Amino acid sequence: KNKAYDAFYINRKNTFSTNILSLLNAKNITSMKVEPYLSPIPYVSPNDSIQKASHIMTHYRTREVPVVSQNKIIGVVTAKKIIKLLSSKDNKWIKANLIYTQNPVTVTSDEPLSTAKRIMISKKIDHLPVLNKDKIKQVLTSSHLIETIIPKESLGRLSRGANRVHKLESRIGNIGSTRVPQCSPNDDLNKILKLMLKTDTTCCLVNLWDNLQGIITFKDILGLLATKIEAQIPLFIVGMPEDQGDIKLITSKFEKTLKRLQQTYSEIHEARVSIKKQRSGGKKEGKFDVTIMITTSHHTPLIYKSLGFDLGEVLEDLSQKLLRNLSKKAKRRSKTSIRKMGLPVF
Repeated sequence: KNKAYDAFYINRKNTFSTNILSLLNAKNITSMKVEPYLSPIPYVSPNDSIQKASHIMTHYRTREVPVVSQNKIIGVVTAKKIIKLLSSKDNKWIKANLIYTQNPVTVTSDEPLSTAKRIMISKKIDHLPVLNKDKIKQVLTSSHLIETIIPKESLGRLSRGANRVHKLESRIGNIGSTRVPQCSPNDDLNKILKLMLKTDTTCCLVNLWDNLQGIITFKDILGLLATKIEAQIPLFIVGMPEDQGDIKLITSKFEKTLKRLQQTYSEIHEARVSIKKQRSGGKKEGKFDVTIMITTSHHTPLIYKSLGFDLGEVLEDLSQKLLRNLSKKAKRRSKTSIRKMGLPVF
């Protein structure tokens, strides 16, 4: 009715949630009890950070997080509001190819709705691009699907079940949204967020020469909220992993690297690290794609990238690149200063 994706329930100090994707599993959505489809979920208080809410949404695959005070749900934080907040920041250094999910699952318009339902449930995805004559014509979402199979109120109880089965065997056809924004792999995040907010959609398709390369959803974007690490040089980590061991590895590695850099190159303002674990289903599946951007007072941002299966090796490779390149820059600046003074260069 209000186009919500999630619903919440609180029992004493515990909060639970269900969502449209979970409800697709229901055999008879009009007569079922909701309890089997409820799952525990953390909540936030009014004083908690947006980052905490974002992490909950990312890890629990929701688009909303309940706000609880005195054992009552007093509101929700939505993914859309967080995305609006992100759109006001400078995200031009983050490109689509850094965050998109490659080679998304697709369906054809001739396939039955039951096929789309099975794929969404098994793959735990909410968006399916629909092909018609090898062209993407629309995107079918879990919301479209559940609206289609919910029986009309005017139908009798006995005919509702039969009608639901009949609808699931119907062709996908034109069901879905045609107002889906599209971008190229090199488009920046600010442009993507602007497109998604303008069209009021929950995804953006990534195309290259009219070929579908990937898809960007709320989950991909929410994972970008930066975690600030307290260090001599401000360090922001985008896409911080859930694994505590990886978090310690990342923070210690870059803190040490930045500390060493500052001894030879004192003009660093801040460092931003972006971490994405690829999930394309191809040969690169499971690889860590890490990018670091160094902001200085005399240069355009310096960007370095590395890719590999072992996060420790990727971080070490990036650290060595940073140390080599910025040390060279520091030496060149030093020689230039000496020349200006008219002193010999050894």
